[in-house]
Amino acid sequence: MCQYCGCQEIGPIGALMDDHFEIRNLCGRIRGHVLAGEKGEAVALVRELQRTFGVHNSVEEGGLYLSMTRFEEYEEKAGTLYDEHDALDEVIDDLLAEDAAGRTEGIDFAPLLAEFEILVEHINHEENGLFPAAAVILDPEDWTRCERLRDEATARLDRPLWAAQNAAAPPARFEPLG
Repeated sequence: MCQYCGCQEIGPIGALMDDHFEIRNLCGRIRGHVLAGEKGEAVALVRELQRTFGVHNSVEEGGLYLSMTRFEEYEEKAGTLYDEHDALDEVIDDLLAEDAAGRTEGIDFAPLLAEFEILVEHINHEENGLFPAAAVILDPEDWTRCERLRDEATARLDRPLWAAQNAAAPPARFEPLG
C-alpha cells in the first residue's frame, strides 16, 4: 500500500486501500489452501472474497470510476479497471457455482489464481495512479457519493464487513500471492 501522497486520508480512498489489504490477505490465504489441496477451505474464503468485492466494487464502479470518466484522460483506464472487475467476478461466480452444484473436489482453481496475478497489477494501478489522481481532481460530491455507496452496500450485508469485524484485532499480516 502506497503512503507517498496522503490520498489514503480521504475517507473513501482510505477505505478502498484497507479493502485492498484485506483482499490481498484473502488471496494469499486462498492460494495457500489451494496449494495444500484444501479445496473446501479455499471455497469458503472465495465466498468471503466475493462478499468483500461486493462492497468494494460498489464504491469503485458506482463512485470512483464513474467520477473519473468525466475526465477524458481517465476514461480508458476506468474502462480497463471495470473490465478487470468483471473478469474476476465471472471466475468467482463460476467457481462458486461448481461448489453449489456439489462439485467442489473437481474445481479447477487455476483460472482464479491467474486472476489473482492480474489483481496485483490492478491494485497497483489504483493505488499508485488512479487514487492519487482522484484525490486531486474529484469534488466533495464525488466523495459523498462514494461514502453513500459504501454505506448502502454494507447495509445489505448479513454481518459487518471485515473492517468492522476486525476493528479490535491487530492488523493482519500480509500474505504474498506468489
